[in-house]
Amino acid sequence: MSGPAERIQEMLRDFEEQAAKAAQLQSAVQDMQGTATSDDRSVTVSVAPSGALLDLQLAPNAMRKQAHELQQQIMDAVRRATESAANQMNEAVAPILGDRMSQFQEAFNAQTAVVKPREEHQSRPPTSSADEDDDFGSGSFLR
Repeated sequence: MSGPAERIQEMLRDFEEQAAKAAQLQSAVQDMQGTATSDDRSVTVSVAPSGALLDLQLAPNAMRKQAHELQQQIMDAVRRATESAANQMNEAVAPILGDRMSQFQEAFNAQTAVVKPREEHQSRPPTSSADEDDDFGSGSFLR
């Protein structure tokens, strides 16, 4: 059985080891980002490993697209960039975390929502309802 001094020394070594791993992890993740570009190169996005959008670039030809098509390209690029950033994160932290990697992934995934592609649909402009109070159309206000 080890004495109190030995247990304290062991706890200090464990703490120092964890602090060193935390510093390595912070260094590895600091500038990490995923980037993806649409097939026609009209949309480029960069995201953090958490999925936060860091940059969105639209080429001039992007503005000639229909709104729904541009929307789909942006969302697809965000999904691919997020996947890339997450893969980079996993590769960077796996050697540092070792057998605690699965715990990290569970905690990280609990904080980030999975963005699933929605079925493609046509965007329509909002329509005005005759029942809206702020409708100043030519119709009568008497009902």
